[in-house]
Amino acid sequence: MTTRSIETSTDTSAETVSEIVPELVEEDAVLEAAGDTDVLDDAAAAQEALPDADVYEAELDTGTGSGSAVAAGAAAIAAAGLGAISLSGSWLGDMLAQRQTLIAQIATANSNADVIIKQRYTNPWHKTAFVSLGFAVAAIVIAGATLFLGTFAARQQSPVWVRAVSWGALALGVIGLGVAAAMYFDVFAGTISVPAGAANGGGN
Repeated sequence: MTTRSIETSTDTSAETVSEIVPELVEEDAVLEAAGDTDVLDDAAAAQEALPDADVYEAELDTGTGSGSAVAAGAAAIAAAGLGAISLSGSWLGDMLAQRQTLIAQIATANSNADVIIKQRYTNPWHKTAFVSLGFAVAAIVIAGATLFLGTFAARQQSPVWVRAVSWGALALGVIGLGVAAAMYFDVFAGTISVPAGAANGGGN
């Protein structure tokens, strides 16, 4: 009886141990998995807390790009103003034309009619056209440079409004260039001349 009791007790203890050991192993695995998860969560939180390199580079690009965008916008507006001046005229052109007229009046006090017309009217007209031509060329150069640099040389493309104003300024410059050239070569109105009969009559 004693031997059987011992064997029965031994079998029961073995079964109990065999049941407890897997449970302990499972608990250890669960604890290890939970520990790994916590470590991963901590690492992810630390990574999120660090500044993103892409965001930092984007901020740098935005900081440097804002200055270039301001310069491009200023150049585009300046080019548009020059293009408008080439079409509407400027105080500089008017002043030079008046000066040319005054010089012609002094120089042609005793000249014939053809010389008076050329010196007092044709030359001031050409002077105004030449000044407008200069404004048109300046508008084309500045607008073209703004578009070229904003497309090919800048780190980031210029804003839409800058490109729109630049294209408008370029169009105004081209139109102003054509109008000024036509004025200079007397396309809109021919050179004034005195008819031969009127000149002979005036001489008699």
